[in-house]
Order: sequence, then structure tokens, then C-alpha cells
Amino acid sequence: MVDYEVVAREGERVVLQLRGELTAALQTDTLREALEEHYVDDGVRRIEVDIAPLRFLDSYGVATLVALHKESRERGKRFVVGGAQGQVREKLRVTGVLEILEQG
Repeated sequence: MVDYEVVAREGERVVLQLRGELTAALQTDTLREALEEHYVDDGVRRIEVDIAPLRFLDSYGVATLVALHKESRERGKRFVVGGAQGQVREKLRVTGVLEILEQG
């Protein structure tokens, strides 16, 4: 199960921290809906996601991060993922999206 927490909110910037495991369609859809509802259209221009505490990431999780990145860009926002390590970093690397997500 994945959980998220807002760890900073300053003007047009918000920093979220993901914890647990970002897996399965239902969990990733729930996270995606929550982030869209709270941060996509509320004046936030930069969404930073700290995934250092994330223990596991599957293909659904990768797809969710990529979709959020794409949707953010389409709405004129930056979506930056940082802190990937271990299995999570390797999964993002082998799927070819690590650099894209880290650069926003």
C-alpha cells in the first residue's frame, strides 16, 4: 500500500513524500486521483515527489508517475520525482523514465 504526505508547501511549490509500495492498478489510480484533485488545478506550478521512502514500485506505479508527469506538463506545471533508490530506482531506470522524471 502507498501513502503520501505533504512535507512542504510554499507558494507555487508543493513537496510530497510517497511511502510504502506503489503497486497495482487500484492503488495507483487512488494516488493519481488524490494528486490531481489537490495539486493539479490549485495554483501549484511545481510538484516535487520524494520517493526515497518508497520500498517497491511495479509497472502500474511507473505508469502512474509517467501519467502524472505528462498531465502536469500539459497543464503548464513541472512534476519532478527525486530520491529514487534500490528497486525503485532500478525499475525507473530499466523502463527508461528515470531521467525524464528526475528532470521534470
